[in-house]
Amino acid sequence: MTTATKGHINEAAIADLTLLSQRPEFKKLLYVPQINWVIALSCISALIAWAGLSYFWLQGDISAVWVTILSTYTFFIFILTVHEASHLIMSRNSTFNDWFTNILTFIPYPHMPIAVFRHQHLTHHRDTCGEEDPDEYLYHGNALVRTFKVFTQDLYWNYWSFKNRKGTSNNTHLVNVIGFTSYMVILAVGFSSSYWYEFTMLYFIPQRIGVAVAIYMFAYVQHPSDKCEVKESSPFKTTSVIRGFDSAFAKVYFGQNRHLIHHLYPSMPIYRNWQAWQLGKDVFERQELVNIGIDAESYTEKNATKITEYLTQQDKLAVTITAIATVANGIKSYTLSPINADAKLPKFTPGAHIDVEIKPGLIRQYSLCNAPSNSDEYVIAVQKEENGRGGSKQLHQQFSIGDTVIISKPRNLFALKPANKVVLFAGGIGITPMLSMAWQLHQSNTEFEFHYCVATQSKWAFRDQWQQLPFAESIKVYIDDEDSANIDAEQVLLANKQADVYVCGPAGFMNYIERSVESASLNSKQFNKESFAGATVDKHAKPFQLSIKGRDQVFDIPADKSIVQVLKEHEIFIPVSCENGVCGTCKCKVTQGEVDHKDIVLNDNEHQKQRLFTPCITRAKSEYLEISL
Repeated sequence: MTTATKGHINEAAIADLTLLSQRPEFKKLLYVPQINWVIALSCISALIAWAGLSYFWLQGDISAVWVTILSTYTFFIFILTVHEASHLIMSRNSTFNDWFTNILTFIPYPHMPIAVFRHQHLTHHRDTCGEEDPDEYLYHGNALVRTFKVFTQDLYWNYWSFKNRKGTSNNTHLVNVIGFTSYMVILAVGFSSSYWYEFTMLYFIPQRIGVAVAIYMFAYVQHPSDKCEVKESSPFKTTSVIRGFDSAFAKVYFGQNRHLIHHLYPSMPIYRNWQAWQLGKDVFERQELVNIGIDAESYTEKNATKITEYLTQQDKLAVTITAIATVANGIKSYTLSPINADAKLPKFTPGAHIDVEIKPGLIRQYSLCNAPSNSDEYVIAVQKEENGRGGSKQLHQQFSIGDTVIISKPRNLFALKPANKVVLFAGGIGITPMLSMAWQLHQSNTEFEFHYCVATQSKWAFRDQWQQLPFAESIKVYIDDEDSANIDAEQVLLANKQADVYVCGPAGFMNYIERSVESASLNSKQFNKESFAGATVDKHAKPFQLSIKGRDQVFDIPADKSIVQVLKEHEIFIPVSCENGVCGTCKCKVTQGEVDHKDIVLNDNEHQKQRLFTPCITRAKSEYLEISL
């Protein structure tokens, strides 16, 4: 079974790919020489072979079948040469790369100058399997139509580049028109001449079959529209992995049975892709891949097992969305279950939360709101924030039943303590951790009151399920826009002076409850709140310099940017979630210098030792700071 994975390329995978590309033996595979003689000589040899085959066929020394088969392979080499040059793999010198390739491939493919091919092909790389991908055109229509498209895709590229000429230079548009016109002239002259048969056998047929073979094997098979996904959702699923006769297939197929490598490392010569797969097999095989070919289902199961083992080591879990419900206006609940139906999820305590990887680099925290005694599933509720940082909006729009999601194991910064009586206050979406607490209190026969405040009836979360809750009689609901009495928290607390108090909701609501606790003269130790924001960044923050242990680069951290933001600008990604010093997702080690802690997740002892800090909000006290990732 194939499942869609949102944000499957988690931060650990990004780190793995980065480290892999830094291995000395892997770096050699990424190196492009001043002139890539492997590609150049392959193309020159193909030109000589094509000329020789034509001569021997004209002399009657080779059959029409063999001249077609062997000439087709030479045209296949020509189109591969154009492909490689589009990624500047023919030469590090871009001018030489383009001119040299255009000269070599003009006769076989006059309508495919490098600039035109690069225009459409790099768009394909940017939006593989997406709406703007030029190759998506291949997958529409019946079998006959799709076959025709495979044989004529190069001509469609000319049309595509012409249609999208505003997105490229005037020079590219000009050479597209000149190249296509030249090709039409060659076809017209060839088919109208007395040598039309020879022209067809030696040029047109092998050219069309060469295009078809290249398109079918490098595009059509590689990116099946029913299985692959855009790279923003899962970069490892943009391209299929062809299984069966791996080593032998790699030799004749230029390593493109692992076309995934080309999309992960497009500047690597394709004939090195198989070797790259072998070097990084430990990293690649623990991703959710699109396996096709011999025994594909078995490989998919093995990938899933390795993913689970790896995520367990990283304190992460892969779960499946088994239910989605709208529980209030702008609020959806998501039920998350183990991928393996026989498995159990780690137990959690009331008030716990999980990190949800929404997409690469975007992690958000959500409280678990189901009964802690239920280890078959986790339930979270997410309020869509129109003016938020994008996490809740993407989750609402992109996640569907059946999707596989990467989450953290539950952790608790808002734990329920043993008490004889408890009073719970929730405002709006702050009800989520309170529900799990209410379940626990009910099941442990602990006396409690639950006060829920909400702006309107439409914002009343889980209202349809309210009466089915076994502790419904312990809950009192206050709706701001109705005539019902507003909550008087001080009076509630005066009647429960020995109770422990828990509150979660908007900052203003929590401040109101905290003031009421003080007015009712309760002990501060009785008061507990769920925080969604850490300390405010100091307006008088000073710039400082930062380095990462093991790297030579020094980064300037300005007063108005965090360490996480600056490193992200340099494509160094630290996993973040709250970005307010609350969750601890981004914790890093301090190896040199002194930090000014702004978080609320590290304890006093950790603050004092100065060994850990949260780079999303914490800054340096010293002028220089060295950290370890």
